[in-house]
Amino acid sequence: MLAKRTLAAALSAVLLQGACEAAYAQMLQTAPRADASDTSNSAGTSSGFKLVPGLAAGVSYDSNVYATPSQPQSDLLFTLSPSLQLTGQGEGHSLSLGVQATETRYRSNPTEDSTDYQLDASGRQRVNANGEVFGGVGYAQAHEDRTSPDDVLGTRPTVFTDASAYLGLSQRWSAVSLRVGGTFDHLLFRNVRDAAGDTIDNADRNRDVVGIGLRLGYALSPHVDLFTQGTYDARTYARRIDDNGLRRDSQGDSWVMGVASRDTRDLRGELYAGWLSQHYADPRLPAVAVPTAGARLSWQAAPGTTLDANLSRAVEETTLPGTSSYVDTSLGLQLRRVVNDRLTARAGVDLTRSDFRGIARRDDLLGADVGMSYRISRNLLLDANYQLLQRRSNVPDAEYGRNAIYVGLRMDRGAGILAEHAPAMASASWGALAGGFYIGAGAGHGAMDTRVTGLRGEHGTYRGDFAGQGASETLFAGYGLAIGRWYLAAEANLENSRIDWLHDKTPSSRVFATDQRRTRSLAILGGPLLPGGNLLFASAARLRAGFDSRYAVEDGTSQAQGNARWANAYGLGIDAPLSRHLFARAHYQVAHFEGYDVRYEGGEDRFAGSVGQFLLGAGWRFGGAPEPTPSDADLDGFYAGAQGGDNRFGSRLDAIQRQAEVPQVTQFRTDFGGRGTQFGAFAGYGHRFGPVYAGIEVESDADNMAWYHEKQPGGRTFSTEWRGSYGASLRLGYATRYGGLLYLRGGRIKARFATTYVKGENASAWVDRNDTRNGSRFGVGMDVPLTKAVFVRLDYSVTHFGAIAFTTTQARADQLHFANWQYLMRIGAGVRF
Repeated sequence: MLAKRTLAAALSAVLLQGACEAAYAQMLQTAPRADASDTSNSAGTSSGFKLVPGLAAGVSYDSNVYATPSQPQSDLLFTLSPSLQLTGQGEGHSLSLGVQATETRYRSNPTEDSTDYQLDASGRQRVNANGEVFGGVGYAQAHEDRTSPDDVLGTRPTVFTDASAYLGLSQRWSAVSLRVGGTFDHLLFRNVRDAAGDTIDNADRNRDVVGIGLRLGYALSPHVDLFTQGTYDARTYARRIDDNGLRRDSQGDSWVMGVASRDTRDLRGELYAGWLSQHYADPRLPAVAVPTAGARLSWQAAPGTTLDANLSRAVEETTLPGTSSYVDTSLGLQLRRVVNDRLTARAGVDLTRSDFRGIARRDDLLGADVGMSYRISRNLLLDANYQLLQRRSNVPDAEYGRNAIYVGLRMDRGAGILAEHAPAMASASWGALAGGFYIGAGAGHGAMDTRVTGLRGEHGTYRGDFAGQGASETLFAGYGLAIGRWYLAAEANLENSRIDWLHDKTPSSRVFATDQRRTRSLAILGGPLLPGGNLLFASAARLRAGFDSRYAVEDGTSQAQGNARWANAYGLGIDAPLSRHLFARAHYQVAHFEGYDVRYEGGEDRFAGSVGQFLLGAGWRFGGAPEPTPSDADLDGFYAGAQGGDNRFGSRLDAIQRQAEVPQVTQFRTDFGGRGTQFGAFAGYGHRFGPVYAGIEVESDADNMAWYHEKQPGGRTFSTEWRGSYGASLRLGYATRYGGLLYLRGGRIKARFATTYVKGENASAWVDRNDTRNGSRFGVGMDVPLTKAVFVRLDYSVTHFGAIAFTTTQARADQLHFANWQYLMRIGAGVRF
């Protein structure tokens, strides 16, 4: 999308630093730009010219390519970002020339392919001992992201160009400083076509933006400046009247006062507050006049750990009908941790409130990201990043949730990565794991989803997504081999479970159900041995499960049958040592079963689905390996990370349904549900009190998944869709001597649901609603260390939400009550700061 490059932000950059940020950055920037070079050396050092190439290439996963509120389309993106930077330093002057491009290709949505590029030149010239002139020019081509409020829903993204320039002068006289500057942008937007092939006119968005600013400072002390800053801008559109008959030319100004730190090491930045306004040539467009505040702070919280904070308020351009602009208020926090001389971790969160002027719309945008960079060699880094985006709005069609995962390689010059105060890499106490026999037992919880398909006479075809849950007990025994820092084992499992769901519609209708009662399996598991003797493993099993199905139809006949089905199951788990022989286990596996036919008088339905099973237990190893070496992992302090896993979501529906035929009133009680994959971010703070751990954690996700009940043609069709959640939990746990953490969690979650209910031919009486509900979440999990600062987690939680109830508006109205639930397993990785 068009980056939020306001004149206030651009002028602030010129007045504060003598540099302009590029205008074409995308909100979803999953691929890190090729890192050219650090050109911040003083202009007084003579070093000649230096040519620095850069290259980044990677693959991204985008869960919602078109940023839609429902039925998102996911895709894989391939990006290639070359760059070239020429820098020169001389006596009293410096010069920088740069070019960068980003080529993006989609695997399944080629119409979203893009080519973005930027060319820029900047320089400085000293005019006296305490003054300099600086300036630059640039030209960029970019595309508007689908998340933009101004996205016109073309078959291709809107491409725009930005020709820009800035010029400034800075001077200091003892305690007084002055900086004055100006900026210019010439923005051109290309037309696109809609789904019908018609041209969407974007030319009415073309504009010139000119800004002038002045900043006057006074040194209160050697390290603190008091300053006042004023900016003026004029936004002139190429068309006097836009496509909606409005004149969008405007003039604005801002005046602030603040304090700034200077020549400090641990804490630097500025704070300010003042007034911001924008006035439009067309009297039908409401003016903006609001207080403003801002901050740019960087704090070195500890050696190798930096916290950056940003607060800003700005007036953003838009051409939405009836809207003059929207006021963005943004807060951002970014943590960076140099773990060792090769690994750097980062985590951040951004919150933005967008208030639209002229229409009743308000958006809340949450962005969170977690990433790591690992230096493979002096000139090559491996980058991994997870990004979460959520927009909540009082306009439901404007909402979306988006997850982006990026993995790629980046070439740079290899300098500057070794922080001066980077903590030394703690030697990993890998310990040992006993080979030989082991046994164990545990209790768990499982969720089963089943898709039922069949024929329904005059109602045509039928599809229903059903789900249920229940407890289980497991015995396991196996034999393992420790091979260096790897472990491999063969294992047998005996499980008794009580998982079922029910479809009950009476009188004179169908009643059917399925129960899973027993499972036998043989598995192979293996994985790396982590510090402290903790084991992270993957499992593959062949299992046989028994299902009992019952079916009763309208004429009173019933059928019961048992089906034993084979399936392949795959899972992840953690074994955390508690002593030399005793260990705790957390394990989750998913099995997909082949469909089977459930017969009834006059026909049959097809049942097919999967089961996700979580186990928390303990085991005993009979081998004679020495006790694992205690880990030096530190559990105290702040942490952040990303996680993803198996999300099983459903609803218990209790309904009274009315119709003209006999019976005129039916009671309907059914367990609906489905499954999907969930990604999210988390952050928290915790502290150890001896072996007891206590902390608080916040989390958020932006996933879409749903269950459906369909009778086509005719009959009732309805669904419930999950549209993301956020919340907070308290964690209480036991910290082992070997770096592991076994914990319980309890908290509150807020989630959004979209519910549809189609009955009859009158579309105006159909239900299509969005609801937000609070839920209580309880769960268990394990954290084990990968390094002193990095950990991996396996977490399982159960959440029940407040009910959604409504009555339809037909003459024979239905009364419905949806009680929504979620069973969620996540594997994640985090960094302790």
